[in-house]
Amino acid sequence: MQWSPDVRQRYFDSRHALREEVDALAPRAAEDPDQHLAELVRLHRVLTIRSAGYWENRTHLFADQVRSLFDDGVSLARRLSQHDPAEGTRTLAAILIDRSTFHTATSEFKPALEDFRQALSYLGEADQPLRRPLPPA
Repeated sequence: MQWSPDVRQRYFDSRHALREEVDALAPRAAEDPDQHLAELVRLHRVLTIRSAGYWENRTHLFADQVRSLFDDGVSLARRLSQHDPAEGTRTLAAILIDRSTFHTATSEFKPALEDFRQALSYLGEADQPLRRPLPPA
């Protein structure tokens, strides 16, 4: 992110507006998931990734500040997956991979592997052999 300081600041400041959008959309998604749940999951994911980028260089605060966002994102994606299996299952897999990446960044390798395996199972690839050939010995 080789952005100018003012562009970087605007990008990260937009987290506040995203948080307000997510908070305003949550009750509507609970009332009418057909209309609003997928958008809530999408906006929450944008908020999570933007927040992770913001806190990335503040290493002593990173995990504390974004862990709940990743966990909430998985919960929302599980709701979407139950409500709309066609769209929700792939979305859940992507969000589990996001959380797996977060766990890896915080050196929590067992939860990272669990999330990654679960994501692969949702994608139907957990029991498949590697598709990429191994390099010659």
